[in-house]
Amino acid sequence: MSLLVLQGLKKAYDGDVIFENVTLTLNEGDRVGIVGPNGAGKSTLFKLILGDELPDAGLVGRTRDLTVGHLPQEPRLAPNRSVFAETLSALEHVRAWELRLRELEKEMETEHDPAAATALADEHGRIHEKFEREGGYELEARAATVLSGLGVPEALYTRECGVLSGGEKSRVALAKLLLLAPDLMLLDEPTNHLDLAGVEWLEEFLRRSANAFLVVSHDRVFLDRVSNKTLELMDGETKLYPAAYSGYEVLKAEMLKTLIREVDKQQDFIEKERTFIRKHMGSQRTREAKGRLKRLERLEVIARPRTERTELKLDFSPARPQGTLPFSVRELAVKAGPRTLFGDLSFELMPGDRLGIVGPNGAGKSTLLKTLAGRIPSGAGRVDFGRNVDIGYFDQEHKILDLGKTVYSTLHDRRPKWTDFQVRSFLARFLFFSDDLERIVGSLSGGERGRLAIGCLLLERPNVLFLDEPTNHLDIPARSALEETLAAFQGTLLIVSHDRWFLERTVQKILWIDPDGVRLHWSSYAEAAATRKERLAGVAREATARREKERERGSELRRKEEAAKAVQAVKSAPNDPKRKKRPLATVEADIIAREDEKSRLLKELEDPAVYADGAKVRIRQDRLSAIGDELARLEAEWNAFG
Repeated sequence: MSLLVLQGLKKAYDGDVIFENVTLTLNEGDRVGIVGPNGAGKSTLFKLILGDELPDAGLVGRTRDLTVGHLPQEPRLAPNRSVFAETLSALEHVRAWELRLRELEKEMETEHDPAAATALADEHGRIHEKFEREGGYELEARAATVLSGLGVPEALYTRECGVLSGGEKSRVALAKLLLLAPDLMLLDEPTNHLDLAGVEWLEEFLRRSANAFLVVSHDRVFLDRVSNKTLELMDGETKLYPAAYSGYEVLKAEMLKTLIREVDKQQDFIEKERTFIRKHMGSQRTREAKGRLKRLERLEVIARPRTERTELKLDFSPARPQGTLPFSVRELAVKAGPRTLFGDLSFELMPGDRLGIVGPNGAGKSTLLKTLAGRIPSGAGRVDFGRNVDIGYFDQEHKILDLGKTVYSTLHDRRPKWTDFQVRSFLARFLFFSDDLERIVGSLSGGERGRLAIGCLLLERPNVLFLDEPTNHLDIPARSALEETLAAFQGTLLIVSHDRWFLERTVQKILWIDPDGVRLHWSSYAEAAATRKERLAGVAREATARREKERERGSELRRKEEAAKAVQAVKSAPNDPKRKKRPLATVEADIIAREDEKSRLLKELEDPAVYADGAKVRIRQDRLSAIGDELARLEAEWNAFG
C-alpha cells in the first residue's frame, strides 16, 4: 500500500531552483536513503513532505490517517521537562490509556448493575488490548532501553532538557521518535552525535522496525545496513535506485556507462548524417539530403552526463620525508583535568603507518589524540616522534580558522606572496568560488569550515597528520575525495573517526578504547570490529552462566517467600463486601505480559552489546527485580480466585 506520493515537485528560493520534477512513491516497508551533495535540497524535501513549506509546483499526497514523525537537525524539546519525562511524552496516548484503565477498575469495583458492569468490562478489555499491544507495561523500561542504546547516560535522565548540549538534545529527540514509531519516519542525519555503539544500535533497531522511513545521511555503512532504496538528489534532479548505497553506486556507474554509449552512438550517427548532407546537398541526391536534414533537426539529442563533477581535489604531499625511527608511545597516561582516563598505554608506529582511534563518546579519543600530538600534557609516560617530523593537526572545532576573516583573506594572509590568481585557484580546489571568497568564515556551514580548515592544513605540508573527526559535516563526495587523498599520503596518519567506511579505506591499525581497557588491533577496522565482537560475546556467555547459577540458587527461594507474603496480605486484608476483584482475564493477561518482558530482558542480557555497557545491564537488572515483585503480587491476586 502506498503511504506517500510525490509528483513533479519543484522548489526554488529567490529564483534559484533547488530541485524540480521530484517524483516518488513510498510504500509500506520502504526504507529510502537520500543522498546528494550539501545544498542539493534534502532537508527542503522533508519540509515539503511535512507541509512546513509549499512546493512551487507538483503535489504531495499522503494516505489517510498516516502518522509522520520527523527528526530535524535542530530538535526542540520542552526546556523545563526532565530528559526521561520528555522521552516518555512521545507515548502520552499510551499513558492516557493506563489512567483510563485505572478509572475503569475503580468504577467496576463499585458498579452493581450487571449491564453497566458488562459495558465497563468491555471498555476495559478494548483499552487493555491496545495498551498491551503498545507495550504499556514496559513504557519506562522501553524508554530507558532506547535512551541507553543511543548513548544517553542514566545520570542525564533527571536533568532538564534546557541545559543539554546540542548533541544530547538530538539523541533525546531521536529516542522520542523511535518510541513513537509512526507509520513514516523522516530522519535527517540521525547518526550525528552518536558514537559507533549508538550507530550500530540504531541500525539494529531500524532493521527490526516494520515502519517505513526516509533517511538523509552521509554515513555510507549506515545507509547500506538500513535502507533498501536510494534516492539521489543532484543538480536539481532526482533518481530512485532500487538498492542500498553500495548497490546504488554500482547501478549508477552502469547507467552512466550505458548512457555514454548511447550518447557516443547518437553522435556517430549525427556526424555521418551531417557528412552525407554536406556531400550530397546540391547534387542529384539533394532531395534525400534535405530529408535527412529535416529528420536531424527534429532529433532529440541525448545530453552527455556529467561524469566528472567538481570535487574536492587535495594534495597532502609532505614537504620532506619522515625519518626512519618509529613513533613511540611508552606507558602513557591520558588525563582530562584531574581525572585519568586510562594509563600505561604503549605502542609503536613505523613511518607510513595509519592508525584509527575509535571508542564511545566521552571515552577520551580526542584527548588521547591531543596528548599524542603534544597539544596537552600527559599524566605520565612519554611520546617520541622520531626524526624529521612535521606535525599537522586537524581539530573538529576548526580552531585553525579565524571566524572574523573572509575566506579569501584566510588563505591570502597565510600566503601573502601569492597572486590573486593563485589564491583563487587554490580555494577553487576546495569548492570556494566567486562570491564565496568574500564570505565571513563565521557564516560558513560546518562542512564549508571543514573544507577550509583542511586547505589551511594542506599549506603546512606535514608528514605526520593528526585528524580529529575530519569527515564531520562533509558530504559523501567530499569524504570520498578525502579518502582518495589520504590513501596516497606518504606520511603517518593518526585519525579519530566514527565513520566506518572512511576508516576501512584509510587506516591499517585500530586503537579501540573500551570501558574495560584500550586494545591495539593490527588489522583493518572491519577485522578489529569482528575480533572485538567475538571477545565481548565470550565475556557475555561467561557472565550469563554465572548469573544463571546465582539465579538457580536464590531466585526460587525469594520468589516463594514473596509469593507467601503477598498471599498472606490478601488473606488478611479487610473483607469489604463492596470491593470487586479485577477480572480474572485481566490478571492473567498481566502475568503473561510480565513473563514475556522477563524473558525478553534475560535474552537481552546475553547480548554482548548490552553486557559491555554497565548502564544497560543495571537498567535490565533493576527491571527484572521489579518484575519479580510484580509477579508475586499478581500470582497472589490470581490465587485469590480459588
